[in-house]
Amino acid sequence: MAARIALLLHMHQPDYRGPLPGDPHGVDPEAGVGEPRMPWVRLHACRGYLDVADAIERHGVEATVNIAPSLLEQLEWYASGGSDSWARLAATPAEELSPAQAAFVRARFVCGHPAMHAVSPRYRALAARAPELESPQELRDLQVWSNLAWMGAVGRRRPEVAELIDQDRDYSQAQLEGLLALQHGLCAEVLERWRRLPSLSCSPQTHPILPLLVNFSHARRALPHLPDEVDFRHPEDALRQLREGRRTVARVLGRAVDGLWPSEGSVSPEVLELVAEAGFSWLATDEGILRESERDGPPRLTGPWACGPGGALRAVFRERDLSDRIGFRYAGQLPRLAVADLLEGADAVVARQGGHTVPVILDGENPWESFPDAGEGFLDALFATGRVTGVEALAREPAVGRLRRIHTGSWINADLAIWAGDEEDRAAWRELARVRRAWAAAGEPEAAWPHLAAAEGSDWFWWLGPEFDTPVADLFAGLFADHLAAAEAVIARARGGEALAGGGEAADGVEPAGTPRVGGARSSVDPGAAGWVRVPTVSGGSQASASAVLRHGRLAAAPGGLRLELLLAADPELPADLRVELGDLGHAACSLPPRREGGAVRDPRTAGVVRELRGRWSEGVLCLELEVPLAGERPLSLALGLRPPGRAWRRLPAEGWHRLSLVPSTRT
Repeated sequence: MAARIALLLHMHQPDYRGPLPGDPHGVDPEAGVGEPRMPWVRLHACRGYLDVADAIERHGVEATVNIAPSLLEQLEWYASGGSDSWARLAATPAEELSPAQAAFVRARFVCGHPAMHAVSPRYRALAARAPELESPQELRDLQVWSNLAWMGAVGRRRPEVAELIDQDRDYSQAQLEGLLALQHGLCAEVLERWRRLPSLSCSPQTHPILPLLVNFSHARRALPHLPDEVDFRHPEDALRQLREGRRTVARVLGRAVDGLWPSEGSVSPEVLELVAEAGFSWLATDEGILRESERDGPPRLTGPWACGPGGALRAVFRERDLSDRIGFRYAGQLPRLAVADLLEGADAVVARQGGHTVPVILDGENPWESFPDAGEGFLDALFATGRVTGVEALAREPAVGRLRRIHTGSWINADLAIWAGDEEDRAAWRELARVRRAWAAAGEPEAAWPHLAAAEGSDWFWWLGPEFDTPVADLFAGLFADHLAAAEAVIARARGGEALAGGGEAADGVEPAGTPRVGGARSSVDPGAAGWVRVPTVSGGSQASASAVLRHGRLAAAPGGLRLELLLAADPELPADLRVELGDLGHAACSLPPRREGGAVRDPRTAGVVRELRGRWSEGVLCLELEVPLAGERPLSLALGLRPPGRAWRRLPAEGWHRLSLVPSTRT
């Protein structure tokens, strides 16, 4: 008998909605969250969210779609006419962009998987030259393509979208505004289609790592080397996140859900008890969890396992290899060959383990960024086989075994290292724990909960530490910090204006002991000591791991100006172009030589008051020196740009500046 695929596609973007004081588009912290600060929910709605639902409906398959509830609330925002700062900037006539707005467009509007640039010769050329774009027409074309490239199969069927794609360049303001208006309609269409999905499950409300909410120290079960230094133990928060998630789905989609994809497949014995208490009847996680769990019988994936209180829950475990083939391997293959490979692999699993259905569970939105047709060909070919069902259907089958004690971990390496394993992670958790304790001491004022719940989300911790990086890491760090600040403001009001005790720890970077924080608009550096800047690497797409081209920078005052030390990694022979921006003082640019001892910077180019840029490789470190006249204690704005061969420019940080307060000093 041919194997069937039990498919679950997980739809998840972080909760990009921010508070807050200091945000011109924010709200009073007691009024909850404001508008999204990043556009990815709006953009994914034009691609994966809509296309997957359309393919399921056209083929009549019962594939399960899992939804993060805070994502639903953001789609509601857009469907009701709400916007975000990126959309407003995209709609601003290019002729009216301020210098700061134009810099934002050049830096931010090339984000996304590199494959999305390839859909247009014009977009590819604009992305490669982004820091140099000046003419209004170039900027307007970038505004259009940064949104048009996200149109998926359903969107491209619309005549107005097809016309824009064929035109490729020289767009008008009216065409730009029409495209942005269409996006909001597509967000509403996503919600309509999701209400009709045949099989639906959800995640906790703001996508937190549930075992860490229950007790952070439980991460040490799989990672015994972790220091026991974070005191966060709030199973009541985990239960509330589960219950609120189910309520949000019921309110927005009018559907009761019984199934759960716990955020990142993260589970523990304590979490199973809470899942049952919240009213779920089944959940799904990774095969690595099954292999490490105490169980009756071999680790068979082709059926559900009884678990939880009294064995009443059913757990389904994803077949990792087949799931990852879709997410990471099939984008460049012909759809029919990819589907044949997937089904052949499923047949092999069934031949080894018995049964008839193999669970395939993966991210439901990000893979389609790298497919040239947004995944339409693959999904159509797969669904046309008649061999696809949903994980929900598999969970209803008789149990193939009983779990005596489930392992504590996630879908990544069956542990929780991504969210707890690095000092940066734990510093952020300590800050969250501090504010959470203050909230309890203040009587748990309800207005602070939306901010605490948002800060408990998994995504802030995903981007901390060395494992993954993104050109918008600064925005993620800022959202996390602002939610904590908003919670603190509510708590202070509840205390009659009394501020919280204990300062915040650096959650967006790790520095050697005694050195100052650097990075973002809230920090400064003492010129007598060097501070490390956490620099995002140049990487492609939201699923890419860190490509490790540019890792860190160190800055200090030098006689007559500023000294930078940049650490470059990856291929030791990799050249690149580097641009150093110093706000209104000017900029310097150069071509970096291959990393070998004694290699000197070539072709320095400067503008403004920047007099000279020079540098040389020494002991594996590129040491750059700038001569910039500094007037007294004038703050300095710094940003870096990097362009490896054949890649687009990336600005670091992608938005805003590193703010440095420098005083001339002879110490280096």
